[in-house]
Order: sequence, then structure tokens, then C-alpha cells
Amino acid sequence: MNKLMAGIAATVVLLFAWIGMPSAQTQGRAPAVGSPSADPMEGMIELLKMKGVISAQEAASILEGSPGARTGRDMSAVIELLTQKGVISPEEADQFLARHGRAPSGEVGVALVPASREEEVVREISRKVAREVRQDVQERVKAEIQEEKAKDARLASSSSDWAQRVRFGGDIRLRYQGEFYDKDNAAFLKVGKNGTVSGDLLNTTQDRNRFRIRARLSASARIHETLSANMRISTGNEDDPVSTNETLGDYFNKDGIVLDQAYLHWKPLESLNFWGGRHPSPFFHTDLVWDHDLNFEGVAGSYTHELSDRWKLFATAGAFPLQELEFTERDKWLYGVQVGAEARPDPDVTAKVGVAYYDYVNTVGKANTIQRPDENDHTAPLFVQKGNTLFNIEPQGIRVALASEFRELNVTGQLDIGYWKPVHVILVGDYVRNLGFDKTDVARRTSIRSIPEEVEGYQLGLQVGHPKARSFMAWNAYLYYKHLEADAVMDAFTDSDFHGGGTNAEGWILGAELGLYKNVWLTAKWLTSNEISGPPLAIDIFQFDVNAGF
Repeated sequence: MNKLMAGIAATVVLLFAWIGMPSAQTQGRAPAVGSPSADPMEGMIELLKMKGVISAQEAASILEGSPGARTGRDMSAVIELLTQKGVISPEEADQFLARHGRAPSGEVGVALVPASREEEVVREISRKVAREVRQDVQERVKAEIQEEKAKDARLASSSSDWAQRVRFGGDIRLRYQGEFYDKDNAAFLKVGKNGTVSGDLLNTTQDRNRFRIRARLSASARIHETLSANMRISTGNEDDPVSTNETLGDYFNKDGIVLDQAYLHWKPLESLNFWGGRHPSPFFHTDLVWDHDLNFEGVAGSYTHELSDRWKLFATAGAFPLQELEFTERDKWLYGVQVGAEARPDPDVTAKVGVAYYDYVNTVGKANTIQRPDENDHTAPLFVQKGNTLFNIEPQGIRVALASEFRELNVTGQLDIGYWKPVHVILVGDYVRNLGFDKTDVARRTSIRSIPEEVEGYQLGLQVGHPKARSFMAWNAYLYYKHLEADAVMDAFTDSDFHGGGTNAEGWILGAELGLYKNVWLTAKWLTSNEISGPPLAIDIFQFDVNAGF
């Protein structure tokens, strides 16, 4: 509609401009019969009627009589009519008539406008009408533009609001992994889900070359200023909580996608955080106790208190269900609490230490009886790697469960020295001890009188270079030594790469990272380890990764 009105207005302006041109008569040429310039007054009145400025009846009333006799009357009538319709003001009408002539005593209908000035009068009226129409069109166009701008602003605001509230991210890792075993390694039985032992052996002697991938896609939506919803899907499976890798080489078959994270994050205060659902670890830790790919399920909270610009304290606590059981009240749980401090004695030096206590509830196995052979099957763990002391809970057959309680005391420290920015020197130390191990109880469950008490673990590390190699030519190199005894931690949740996963291992980790582009980097790592006690098991693992994040 607005476009149509603009087109009509443009036509009016052009026609008025055309009428305002000198006629053929004033140029010394005889006007053609039927030409618009043959009677300019009649042409102008017809145009005003066509554009709706005057009605057909008003036009007919003005055009009565012969052209030569009505010129003055027409002009006065037109001026009066245009004044009544508000096209021109009364002052403008008086000025116009005073300039071009007025009927005696104000009588309308007496022709005082000379014939030679007729066209000039018509042109002036045409210009006046054109100005009025042009002004109206400009106002309408301006209003339409403002409306379109407001609409675009609303749409942009809505789109911008959505884009600001939702963030997507993720990463892809391509990995070559070589696993090399000592020829003198012993044979170990493989423990399946729910502690089942089918007689299958772990591979401890045959070298492997594997190509693996890991892909993760995350989304975070800010629901409120203090609340966000977070999700992440990844490669992996539902049977392994500490790895999201997929090994290639299954006849091009499709790989699975699992829900890796799904949680709400509430931050009512700058220093207070709560997580609920399946979320990342809320604790300050290394991979001595928790694998970096592990996500916790449950609720957790963390509070930070700043004592000064250089000191702050933090406390974290959480409750995490490990296994919900339908026909018993002995559900398995993990409770964790950690307190710590962070100091910044110098702008380029940061030290952090945390002391944590992790308590596993109802995770110790309980033997079945011949009368009730399946009664305590639920006490077997859903998942194990290797290393923890196990015992058979079946009177007939084999189903193994954990022989020890796990109440882990963990002290973790890190010192970051950044005097040589962007190069940092980072020192890491981690110690853990299982306070729940009772030698008498474990001996009774396993029927081994001289059961060793292997309940400590520690890790020392040094990293030099950029904290993260996420830009062109950023780099770092690191060296760690790890010693993790059999029952120091629950083997299900510790690092899945070192020693092929699990506990009862010690050895070295040497690695380096190099940035190729922004968010594209290479990683190379060599892990060499040996069994601490028991039958021999030596494993060397080489990993080469191409990483891309977005």
C-alpha cells in the first residue's frame, strides 16, 4: 500500500512539473487539438480531480462556460476550493490573488487575470500542489522507513539475544596408539560387567597398533543471569566411564554417540557455584585419582572466599550415586569434600593446594551362599579396570567384587611460575592414601593371610612452555613420574592410558604439544610402566594426536 501511494505521488509530481512547462502557444507554436497544453486550466482541474484533490462535481462547476470567458472565475474558484481543502493557507491565497488580480469587492467569478498570465498562474498552483503532495509522500516514506527500522531492530534484538544466550563448542581428536608388551608378561583374566569372569584373557603379550577418534559437541544456554543449562554428546559407549575413544577398523561400521554431559550450573553469587546432573569434576585434581575424561553424576557445590588480592580459600563438596539398586537399600554412593587455598605472592607466580576426602559407600563385595546364590550379585562392581584386590563372591562359578573399603585422602598441589611469559614452568605434586583398607577384613574376604597393604600413590611432574598449545607455534613439554599401588584408589576411575588403565603400576610419562594454527595442535606422548607387585606386567604406549577445537 505504501509503495502504491509513493508511486501515485511520484506521478503527480511529474505531471505537475509537466504542466508547469511553457506551452506550445507561449513558444510560438499552435497547440495541437486535444493536447494537454491547449487549455492549461482545464488540464490542471482534470488532474486535481483525477488525484482526488477535488471531486467530479466541483470540477464540473468550475469548468462551466467557454474557456475564454471563465479563466478568472476558474482561477478564483480553484484558489478558494484549494484553501477550503487545506492545500494552501488563507494567507497564501490572499497573497496569490493580490499578486495576480482580485475581483472587485471580492466578487468571485469576475475575470481579472490576464490571458497572458494564465499559464503562469496554473504553473504556480501546480507547484504548490506538488510541494504539498511531495511533503506528504516524504512523511509517509519516512514513517515507513522508521517502521522498517524498528522491525529490523526487534528482529536483530531477538536474534542477538538468542545468540548471546547459547554457545556451541567441541573438539575432534585423531589418534594413533601403539601398545608394546614385554614378552615375559604374565596372563591376566579379564573382568567383565558386574564382576563376571568368563575365562577370557587380557592382552598382555601381543603388540597393537590402533587408530582412534574422539569427537565431542557441547551446547551451553544461559537461562538466567545465574543459571545455565549445559549438554555434551561424544563418541564412546555406556560400558566405559573413563574413555570416549572409538577404535577404527570395524568394516566401516557406524560408531555410537552417547550423552557425555547434561547438567544445570547455578551461580547465585560470584563466589558460589552449584552443579546438578552429569557434570565435569568439581574438584581440583590430577589423573592420579580421576581420569580427565570422567564426568560425575549427582550434585556438587563450591565456595571461594578471597582473603586479599593474594590469597583465597575454596571448599567443594558433592554427593554422587554410583549404582541404584531396586531390591535393596544398599545403594552405592560416593561422597567427596575438598578444602584448599590459592596464593599469588607475585603477579607471575601462582600456588594452589587442595586436600580432599573421598568416601565410597556400599562398594565392598559380599559373598553369596549356596541357598541364595544370586542374593549379593549387586555387590560386584559395574566396571573395573585392573589392579584392585578382588575376591570371588560365588560359591559355584566366578564373580568377583572389591575386597577393600575405599576412603581416599588426597593432597594435590601446583606451582605455576610465569616470569618468562608466555613460557611458564609448572610443577605438580599429588599424593593419595586409602584410609579404608583394613588388612584383617581383606584377608578374611580373600582367604589370603599375608595380604600386602598397598594403599599409597603419588605423582610428580614438570611442564615447561605455554600452559596450552592452542595457537601457532605455541608449545610445551612435560615429564611425570607416577606410582600408584593396588588399593590406593578405586581402579575404575583412574587414568585409562597409563599402564592400560587401573592401579598397581609405576613409571614415566613424557610428552609434548605443538600448536599448528589457532585451536589446532599436535600431541605426542610416551608412557612406560611396570607392575608394582604380583605377576610381571610391563607396557609401553605411544600416542600421537591431531587435535582441533572449536
